[in-house]
Amino acid sequence: MNESQVSRRGLLKGSFAGMAAAGAGALGFAGAAQAAPKNKIDGTYDAIVLGAGPSGLITAITAHDAGAKVLVLEKCDRPNGNAIFALGSVCGWGTRHQKEQGIEDTAEAFYAMMMDVSKQMGDKALNRLYTDNISAGIDWLEKEGVKFGKIKPMPYPRLGRTCRVVGDGLTGGARLVQTLLEACAKRKIEIKYEHKAIELLHDELFRVTGVKVLTPAGQKSFLARGGVCICTGGFSANPEMVDRYIGGWATRMVLRGSTATTGENISLTMPLFTKFVNMDQFHSGPIVGATHVNPADVLNSGYGVQVNTSGVRYMDENNTYVIKARTTAQQTLDNKAWVIVDSDCSVIDKVIAKYNRLNSPYGKADTIEELCKQVGLPAAKIVKIVDEYNSRLQKGTLSEMVPPCTYKKPHPIAKAPFYAVPLQGGMTATFGGPLINTKTEIQNLDGKSIPGLYAAGNSAGGIFFHNYAGGAQLGAATVFGRIAGREMAARAKAAKKTK
Repeated sequence: MNESQVSRRGLLKGSFAGMAAAGAGALGFAGAAQAAPKNKIDGTYDAIVLGAGPSGLITAITAHDAGAKVLVLEKCDRPNGNAIFALGSVCGWGTRHQKEQGIEDTAEAFYAMMMDVSKQMGDKALNRLYTDNISAGIDWLEKEGVKFGKIKPMPYPRLGRTCRVVGDGLTGGARLVQTLLEACAKRKIEIKYEHKAIELLHDELFRVTGVKVLTPAGQKSFLARGGVCICTGGFSANPEMVDRYIGGWATRMVLRGSTATTGENISLTMPLFTKFVNMDQFHSGPIVGATHVNPADVLNSGYGVQVNTSGVRYMDENNTYVIKARTTAQQTLDNKAWVIVDSDCSVIDKVIAKYNRLNSPYGKADTIEELCKQVGLPAAKIVKIVDEYNSRLQKGTLSEMVPPCTYKKPHPIAKAPFYAVPLQGGMTATFGGPLINTKTEIQNLDGKSIPGLYAAGNSAGGIFFHNYAGGAQLGAATVFGRIAGREMAARAKAAKKTK
């Protein structure tokens, strides 16, 4: 997420309006209607996809191209998941982009990176499947009209692996969604907006047969010969689920993504005795809730000290921005903190420019005392911390501070003006969800696949744990969405042959 999020909602709604109309058919509702009779079926399809984000649209396109009649159901009036706020990177190896830029990579190195980032806790089969299919997935996206820019060198684990979508005035993620909507419209794939899935339909053997949805006109039911694929995202915007699976402290984190990711991947599938995994895992990052400016650059710079609103250092400043964001939410009741740096900080001009652009407050003064007065920090405590930091830096004993500071190349806080940059811990996306197998079939607690039920993208559990390589979530949406589409189309064909 970047600092332009505040103004994107209006831009995106206008940008998506035309595509929404093209995909949705008749979206207008002439007043409230009575709920559909209990046993009435409003349509039968080969494959039903819940959610019009990248994973859902990729699933729908793939199923259609495999011969299936597809219906996409989106609960909002436009695509409104985390992807539209994302920079839009897809993490992969063996792409033409790597080859053209002379970037050497291997499947084994990529797979090892994926497992390393997940602390070896990601499902091995799923991460191997990602590794083996991501190159073809990126090629497929390009054939559908997605434009990628030149790969830029980045620190581990991204290295030369992230293909970023060219946004052309939108975020890369929003442009990706719009391009996929255009691909759906060309194929005349039916997309119904304001259709919120509320129940999975199934037979006596718990084989999923369709879905019941809530619409402005009442409840409707649709059947699917080949199955239903859950592509609704995670549960980061559902405080009750966040509290239940992660903890109450996490409910006070700022939402860095969509308010529409409310856990249908859990609530819809739980009645079918689904096995859920990695439910306490999520990605975090720093943010300022009021303005959505992202202070990650200063947190990664290797400069300054980090304090809470009581003027206390509460963590090692050498941690990554992900850990800093998570720890801020865990260790401060108000989920607020400050980074104190001087004017020698290598990224301060870049960071302050973002804060100024979004009218996001920060502190700037020629003395630490005046700086604290500006932002409401206890001056005596902060002066003592800065003095101790500078003194220990000279003596080489920063690691003896409490908590320790383990900067590899520490810098003094000495040159005016001084800055106090605010931050809060933010939640980007949850990693937990129904466990899938390599066919994207959702698994139950008995270790068996639930017939006719699939998941792709951030709805699926098992792929990520602890962290993820930047661009791997959109990569997973691509890889597993394509698999789910093929599986549902094949299942629908088999069902027709048995009749």
